[in-house]
Amino acid sequence: MTPIEEIKQRLSIVDVVGQYVTLKKSGRNYKGLCPFHGEKTPSFMVSEELGIFKCFGCNKAGDIFKFIQEIEGLEFPQALKILADKAGVQLESEFEDKFAKKKKILYEINHLSAEFYHYFLLKHNAGKAGYSYFVDKRHLAISNIQEFKLGFAPNSWDLLFQYLSKKKYSLEDMLDSGAVVKKSSGEGYIDKFRNRVIFPLVETDNKIVGFAARTLGDDQPKYLNTNETLVFHKSQFIYGLDKAKLSLKNGSAVFVEGYMDVISAHQAGFKNFIASSGTSITQGQLKIVSRYTKDLIFCFDTDAAGVTATYRAVELAEKEDMNVKIATLPTKYKDIDELIMNDRKSAEEVLKNSVPVYDYYLSTTLKKHDKNGAIGKKKIVEELTPLLSRIKNKVTLNHYIKLLSEELGIDQEVISDIIFGKTAVSASGEGSVFGEDRLLNTYRKTPEAYTLALLFKAPLDNIETFMYVDGQNTLNEKYFSNDTYKELYRRFSDVLSGEKGDFDIKYFSSSLPIELQKSAEELYLWDLDYVANDDKLLKRELEISFQRLKDLYIKKKRLEISQKIKQAELEKNEKLIHELIKVFNELS
Repeated sequence: MTPIEEIKQRLSIVDVVGQYVTLKKSGRNYKGLCPFHGEKTPSFMVSEELGIFKCFGCNKAGDIFKFIQEIEGLEFPQALKILADKAGVQLESEFEDKFAKKKKILYEINHLSAEFYHYFLLKHNAGKAGYSYFVDKRHLAISNIQEFKLGFAPNSWDLLFQYLSKKKYSLEDMLDSGAVVKKSSGEGYIDKFRNRVIFPLVETDNKIVGFAARTLGDDQPKYLNTNETLVFHKSQFIYGLDKAKLSLKNGSAVFVEGYMDVISAHQAGFKNFIASSGTSITQGQLKIVSRYTKDLIFCFDTDAAGVTATYRAVELAEKEDMNVKIATLPTKYKDIDELIMNDRKSAEEVLKNSVPVYDYYLSTTLKKHDKNGAIGKKKIVEELTPLLSRIKNKVTLNHYIKLLSEELGIDQEVISDIIFGKTAVSASGEGSVFGEDRLLNTYRKTPEAYTLALLFKAPLDNIETFMYVDGQNTLNEKYFSNDTYKELYRRFSDVLSGEKGDFDIKYFSSSLPIELQKSAEELYLWDLDYVANDDKLLKRELEISFQRLKDLYIKKKRLEISQKIKQAELEKNEKLIHELIKVFNELS
């Protein structure tokens, strides 16, 4: 037995997750509020049987190791060590050294690659395009280029590959570092980055973990990152933190969207700028920043995507109990980089005058809709209600209810009733029957998956009673159009026709091909035990789902036959038309 298997055997995923999340029993699973994104209705499920978790809101999923990695912002070896200590499992030195040795090699390759790119940018004719981009177009000083170790990947298929090969690095290590990739067709290996400016991704210990590269031509994608490696995890990396970490101890962290935003700001004297690594801000990144400061300023682009990113980032930051402000750019500037280049003093004022997050919400929502009309007022209140309902402090909440009341000319009591009505729960703290019905309606939107989720949860004797009428199965695999669900249903039917007894999801999952296991396990995590344990409700839901599958199947078949009839009419094939109409009528 490996250390990983032994840890999983000794530790309950429910106990481990329960140290971070309040879990409540929900049938055979457990549920709670997701720790990775803000939510008021639990969508985070944990299965003791399968040893897995899944959030149906943000789609985070995995085993006990993945949970610790995500919640603590760690790499796998660190998570392994934490859980080994909890389980009392002794890790052999070779098990740990294997990671250390491999990581050391990857760091070396990344360091040499950065030197390679930096040399071409500053000292080789092949790097002139990159030099012109950074110096002429983006107005960076050479000292700044050197500080951030910026580079240029020449327009060559395998120059870096040849360079690293001469340094005696193995093909496996080059591939694992992400610097080299296999050709998409044919034999051989090529450089991952070609004809792009290079941004080395440097961790807080000054080790280079990977690269981001921007095209100077029309190549897609515009930005290309190192793939996930043993030393680089995009969701845990923050660009510029290695330079900003000391400044953050005594002030706010300014989160911006792009690498150039960070570099330009640094050159202009703003040392506290950081950026997510070409992706939306993650919970893991915020956990890391919170080690240095609890004060954040979000300064994203002014387009719709920037506003959406701001809303999402604020929601995550509030989960970390961080103090959030928003810096609003003048409308004529698309990003902070452009503002800094044109007017440094104004950029300083923008940051200085950052507004509390709920002032920002109020301002942006009022700008979107006509606050003088009934429809506009309705939309404003609908958009702000879920946001304001997140405010825990009653004084702060009352302050914004009063402001909204004054802006819209609506009584404070009306707004309060709407906000508190939206967030009310029953006396027991559980969702109401109405909430359960709404949940069922959500599940029913995917009838094939819903049917399987019900079958996996329901007692086998109940399923057989509802599925078999006069000895005939009322459901058929042909009603499933999704190949994965069709195969899962076929295999489940085999279980029904085999030995009797309770359905064992763990045994069932382990008997499946690897490509089906994840789908089966996620379906089992659906929160449907309250249906499966109620014979009357289960019967109703099975009948509804069976009928929906049949109706969808018949509708699809009728459409296919209608198209064939049209074709037969064009070909004047009377015999075929007659046969097809007969089949069509039988289906009807």
